[in-house]
Amino acid sequence: MPLLPYEEACPINEQLLFKLYDAGKRGLPIPVLDVPPDIRSSVAVFCYRRGHLEATALVIAAMCDENELVAAGGNLGRVLFAKSRNNDLAEFDAPQTLRSKIALRRLQLQPAFDEEPLDEDSQDDIAGPRA
Repeated sequence: MPLLPYEEACPINEQLLFKLYDAGKRGLPIPVLDVPPDIRSSVAVFCYRRGHLEATALVIAAMCDENELVAAGGNLGRVLFAKSRNNDLAEFDAPQTLRSKIALRRLQLQPAFDEEPLDEDSQDDIAGPRA
């Protein structure tokens, strides 16, 4: 797929990027160790620039040195380093801790009205003539 002039190339393959995204989306631990150490900081900066991958970026950045992040993203790398150290990401499950808690109530379905079932002749009147 050709890149647009303003588009940044992803430093990892699409399959690994999807794996990171999917883990974050499902609230699973981010598989940081699957990202090669030599490009981890670039991946963290790449993810941080995308809102839906920000929590994943913080988890990855937590495993990088400040110098690596600054080399990969300049001032953004410095900010990313600071943010990754200020969050409680020790277990690398940030999306799980950032996730909203939703309570669902079970509904007991009741009939709309308390009438006896229609007999076959009444159903024909409602449904119309059969073909």
